[in-house]
Amino acid sequence: MSKLSIARQIPFEILLKRIVKKVFVSKKNNYATHDYRTVNSSYKINSLIDNSVLEEMIHTEAIDHYLKHEFDLLGSGWVNRNTELPENQLLTHQKITGEIKKMVSAGYQFINWQLDVRSGFQFDVAKVFNNQKIDHTRKVDIKNCWELGRMQHLPQMAITAVYSGKKEQLITEFKNQCLDFIASNPVGMGVQWACAMDVGIRVVNLLVAYNIFNEMDEAGIMDNTFDQIFADAVYQHGVFIFNNLEQKEGAAGNHYLFNLVGLLFVSNYLSTTSELNKWKAFAEEELEKEFYKQFFNDGGNFEGSTTYHCLSTEAMVYATALMLRSNKPIDNKYIDLLYKAGEFVLNVSKPNGDMPQFGDNDSGRLFKFSDQQNLLNYESLLAAFSGIFQGNDFDYFSKKYQNHKIIAAHLSRNKKLIALDVNDKVPGMKQEIPIINDQKTTIIDFPIAVKTEKIKHYIYPDFGISIFKSDQFYLAVSTISNRKMHHSWGHVHNDKLSFELQVNGVDLVKDPGTYTYSADPMVRNEFRTTQAHHGIIVEGVEQNKPIDLFYMEREVKCELLDIEDLLFIAKATYYGVQHIRKFEITDNQIIITDYCNHDFTVNINKFDQYSPNYGIKQ
Repeated sequence: MSKLSIARQIPFEILLKRIVKKVFVSKKNNYATHDYRTVNSSYKINSLIDNSVLEEMIHTEAIDHYLKHEFDLLGSGWVNRNTELPENQLLTHQKITGEIKKMVSAGYQFINWQLDVRSGFQFDVAKVFNNQKIDHTRKVDIKNCWELGRMQHLPQMAITAVYSGKKEQLITEFKNQCLDFIASNPVGMGVQWACAMDVGIRVVNLLVAYNIFNEMDEAGIMDNTFDQIFADAVYQHGVFIFNNLEQKEGAAGNHYLFNLVGLLFVSNYLSTTSELNKWKAFAEEELEKEFYKQFFNDGGNFEGSTTYHCLSTEAMVYATALMLRSNKPIDNKYIDLLYKAGEFVLNVSKPNGDMPQFGDNDSGRLFKFSDQQNLLNYESLLAAFSGIFQGNDFDYFSKKYQNHKIIAAHLSRNKKLIALDVNDKVPGMKQEIPIINDQKTTIIDFPIAVKTEKIKHYIYPDFGISIFKSDQFYLAVSTISNRKMHHSWGHVHNDKLSFELQVNGVDLVKDPGTYTYSADPMVRNEFRTTQAHHGIIVEGVEQNKPIDLFYMEREVKCELLDIEDLLFIAKATYYGVQHIRKFEITDNQIIITDYCNHDFTVNINKFDQYSPNYGIKQ
């Protein structure tokens, strides 16, 4: 039944393409019978980033952990990832693996790239990436492996090494970890190739880290043999991505953006060939198409999630930097929309910099140039905007995250876009409010009085979020229900007319987050329910019925009824339920009045679980 329900939500032309694809299976690379790695490569790697202007940033504690192969990923805590297991590769891959391992320093401990440390489940490097079996009884989370394989700690090590007394130790460790990964993960084999998005994120981080380390390697630790192995690995990442694009027959989401960003980095960093020029042209053209497809006119992303908006926006910022580098013409429509996407991050963030968690949050990033633990804060993304825009609203954030600005600027060859006037005025609106007799009022008192005259409102009608905000006060209300969102509604939660409220830096009401995906389907669905959010409950009725872990029925519809300086009224309709919610802001309290055509209970601050980052539950 769920497959039929999913099929009904897929646009017909896309469904037809998927059926044809299943019937006429195209020939794929046979990764099990051929080793695509080589220890020789004619490719050279270009330098796009100048170390001399990077800001000093010593991550002493985190770097010490990385040197011991301890990683704190997705709530795991600092866990040692060394392996004691014997090599389990197919005979096909053992020869080149052995050659590469000979280059690793004596005494180096190899990392277990196939282990989900939380469940203890071991993926199989002797099986092709799309043939990995998961023991669902053990709450296995494949994302724990992918997060390690993104190698996002390597740029942190590189930036630290620029000003560190451990420079040569860090260069050696970088070299060893790269050789370790290349030797331990033959192309297309095991869990680390199971998602082309993560392959793209990995190669981007490998290249940036290599660039920075190579600039300071006066001792020649990264010798010519290593350079050839590394360059070949980068090329093979590009080939794999190009052959395994997550384009979804034209119904792609954020994964496809990161496929394209990976290709763009590979084709800019490696020495030019006709094949790489083809990748670059393809990636640039597709990124522009997908940008207009995946972002609404108000700048919001179409995944129905505030944090996925930030993730996809980060992909577009660094992709645009490389397009500027290549002198790709960028029109005013594109510039306008990209700037709006950045303004969305700025305006939707709370006064303390945190993003409200409407929809899914998997704590994903393209880069983690610092060991920032609060992954709800996206000020580093705003700093990256300041690297590619001239005269903008984002320069303030570059003071704290200078390296994000510098790296984005260097990738663009210091070419800048000029911000346009994108402050679209959303007119006040007033619709007739239906008369519904059953109403309940909730009053939330503030711990300190607020200056209501300082409150501004920002309305994003396409995305479906409304913000009332000052330095002291923050209210965000979800009306996320646009039928032009990704057809799956896979990252949408049942949070319509739910809200987040912060006063004087204290969260009085906050969204519970996501916590997990496939590792625990029951908990995954629990965090998506109406009961988990701060709306109302009509017994037995969800705002949208879940189809599977990443599909929901597209039932709920929201309307904005009235917006004034300190007043907000909206309506949600689903499965015969009509719910109207009114927010009235005063200097010492917020008054919330709910109206519904069915018996209902108010559900504000009733859910007792909270997940600030993926994998963490408080």
